[in-house]
Amino acid sequence: MRNRCLGVVLLGVLLGAISGCGAGGEDEGGPVVLPRQGLIRVVHVMPDAGRMTSFLSSSVFSAGQYAEATVLQPELVGQYVMNILLTPPDNISTTLIENEPVDLTDDDEVSFFMLGSTASPQTVRVDNIDIAANVTSKTPPASYPLPDFQILHGATRTGAADVYVTDAAADLATATPTATVDFGDVTPLKQQDPAVTYRVRVTPAGSKTVLYDSGSFATARLQRSMYLLLDNFGPGGESLRVANVTAFGAEDFPNQTMQTAMRVANMIPDAPVIDVYLGAVTGTPAFQNVAYGVTTAYQNVANGEVTVNITRAGDAAVAATGKITVVGGQALSVYASGLDADDTARFASLVESQRRINDQAQARFVVAAPSAGGIDMYLVSPGQPISDAPPVLANGQLLANTSVNLTPASYDLYVTRTGTSVNLIGPEPIAVAGDGVYSIVLLDALGGAPGPLSVQFTPETLPP
Repeated sequence: MRNRCLGVVLLGVLLGAISGCGAGGEDEGGPVVLPRQGLIRVVHVMPDAGRMTSFLSSSVFSAGQYAEATVLQPELVGQYVMNILLTPPDNISTTLIENEPVDLTDDDEVSFFMLGSTASPQTVRVDNIDIAANVTSKTPPASYPLPDFQILHGATRTGAADVYVTDAAADLATATPTATVDFGDVTPLKQQDPAVTYRVRVTPAGSKTVLYDSGSFATARLQRSMYLLLDNFGPGGESLRVANVTAFGAEDFPNQTMQTAMRVANMIPDAPVIDVYLGAVTGTPAFQNVAYGVTTAYQNVANGEVTVNITRAGDAAVAATGKITVVGGQALSVYASGLDADDTARFASLVESQRRINDQAQARFVVAAPSAGGIDMYLVSPGQPISDAPPVLANGQLLANTSVNLTPASYDLYVTRTGTSVNLIGPEPIAVAGDGVYSIVLLDALGGAPGPLSVQFTPETLPP
């Protein structure tokens, strides 16, 4: 359904341009000429980098993390310059692109892909003609342009690769590579058939050993994709994955055959021990006898939609339930909180970082204390008053969470009532190291209120 919607979204953008961008309109009987637009995006593919910020002339265009892509953003036709910087939390920026000219016309689609490491960055600029350039409000959907794609190799840990874009049922043993690509290579556009179910597979050049398999997926008219090879940081040890970069951003293939892992955190203060079932409450739980305040180790789980059922240990009565979609390659944490006694127990499923960032720490903040109500969390330099800093998590309700990048240092953590200086916790000293990943969880005492709140600070163990 999403692929079919894509054509409608692109056409809507286009028709908005057609109705007012040089095609003329009517206003009190006279023609109205409105500005024309082209399309620009920025894609962050630097695996050891933190936040990347781009500026189109004097305006901020985007800010994103690794493996994120902006939407194809319409911009007024004109002459611009693009500047792209790495902007770590210490505000000491590294310039990647400086004053790159962008002379945008209404048929242009300009993409900036930032590849490589922080020590050796590389830019790949891709200039295309908008796939919808010749579509008008009178074009029937059956006549929309056929879908098309390109392939870009941006994986620093993978050498030359053969990429197969085939019918999903094609035998790889007898298939011919669609392209052989080295790092930084981008292929020409190639059309697809919307009636075919496709599959992307990647092998080392000259080999049939599969490094990545997207599983089956569909395309639709008026859809353009960049099949982007990039480094993978996931629980299964796979070093490579492929992102489907579309007009909406960078997406995972829904049926990709990568390993997923899950863990469970019991933060339900009146449930001293819980069981967690992935599916029906029968047989042996997937996670058994999880004590309060404990986060289990990761274990492998099957991909696809699953119903999570949480019970007290050894009890079939469900305290919390809900569906989640498990996508291959992710590391998931299921945080369970609320109270079993008043039926407010529930859970949140969070995708965790498995990637190290050069000279930066990553911290995940989670509110898992039912008695806390709305809270603000602050992280400040030792001795610094919180009045001098914004909260890292504002108005945090139960199971609210946020992730931030930090300069390696020692900090003081404070928790206050939302919008006030009423101090619930702090100063709580915390030290984070470069390349580290941390979880910082606010939880109740066992049994719940009126016990004191506490903070659980955990350095995460990442795959090698």
